[in-house]
Amino acid sequence: MATITHKPRVITTEHIVALREFEERGLFPDRTVQGLFLRIGDKSTSWLYKKWQRTKGRRKSVERTLGHWPVMQPPAARAEALKAAGEFADGAAIVSKADAVIFSAAFARYVEYLNAKAAKKGKPARWAYNVEKLGKIMLPEWGSWTLADMAKRPDAVADWYDRLHKTTPASAGHCGRIIRAIYRREAKRDINLPARLPTSAIEFDGYKPSQVALDFGDYPAWRAKWDKIESQVERGYHLFSLLSGMRPGEVARMTVNDIDLSKKMFVIRNSKSDRDLHIPISPEIEYAIKLATGAEVKPHHEVKDKSLLFPGCKQVSARADLPIRGQKLRHSWRAVCADLGVDGLISHFLLGHAPKGISQEYIPILILANGPGMKTAQAKISARIFELLGLTLGSHHDAPLVPDAPTAKKSKVAAPARIA
Repeated sequence: MATITHKPRVITTEHIVALREFEERGLFPDRTVQGLFLRIGDKSTSWLYKKWQRTKGRRKSVERTLGHWPVMQPPAARAEALKAAGEFADGAAIVSKADAVIFSAAFARYVEYLNAKAAKKGKPARWAYNVEKLGKIMLPEWGSWTLADMAKRPDAVADWYDRLHKTTPASAGHCGRIIRAIYRREAKRDINLPARLPTSAIEFDGYKPSQVALDFGDYPAWRAKWDKIESQVERGYHLFSLLSGMRPGEVARMTVNDIDLSKKMFVIRNSKSDRDLHIPISPEIEYAIKLATGAEVKPHHEVKDKSLLFPGCKQVSARADLPIRGQKLRHSWRAVCADLGVDGLISHFLLGHAPKGISQEYIPILILANGPGMKTAQAKISARIFELLGLTLGSHHDAPLVPDAPTAKKSKVAAPARIA
């Protein structure tokens, strides 16, 4: 049933009381302020402001609820209506509910954008995958909201963030930043979106990257857990990550073609710094590589590229039973590097960092100039990590790993055989 609109008149409190007593229903326009209406329904009485606009032959309207009577009296309703009229007076186009972008549609476009961005760089769409997972938290709450409505209710977004932060603070921070990124991207497509961000009322916690690393006294415990790993490929993956300091995802994507044992170099393709990294191989790193290349690999659902150096290890850091794994091994490498007093510029190059204050054009020149120093530092760091782990290589650089040498008290016992 259509809403009945009555003739305009000056709306007063006495008029409203009389209309309600006679059970009148419908929209009652105010003669004083054009566009101001009093809506009387079965349960409530509210004030509306309506605006019409014709665009390319189509007549569009937008309405805004200003408040409810008797909390908002006629003079206050007229003042709010004039404020709303001022916002529409700048000539901004009216976007109807049917044409407004809802959050679920913008979310889907954002995921497509992340997938395309990762494909363009030749990297797995790991962040797009994470965003899709976090969508299970955001979409039930905001999926049906329009972006414009979210921008008009930053208090609602902030309250939702606070509730989520009490249970999962990390996910709450990610969700807030994703909502902000989606809105900023959609604002480039729709100039009619409010300039105010939906997340403007959120007080984000400052992000501090984890710097957890192995203490020097904890290396034997790490080795004890490492010894129990059955897969030689996984053992080689974790040991390589610890000895090289590379990011876990970069190591998992390495192929056998990225290793050149004759030149004692390995390459990280398309790294986080958007360039290929050429890193020297120490004898200890070579041993970790041969652990993987000499192992029998069973078929695995994750292994689609048969040339991977460490097949099936893309998610192994999440399930490995090790005290420290993944990115934390990179921090452990950096701690050893600092303890040995390795030059800061060389450690940056070995980690694949771009030193601050140096032009990108000069970085390859500096790497070439510091090549011998990088090899020496890498060998020094690897030897120190092996010492902390209690591991010893054979007499030759390609010899298999041997147990720790017996102590003086056990010198009468026969020397142990080498481990293949």
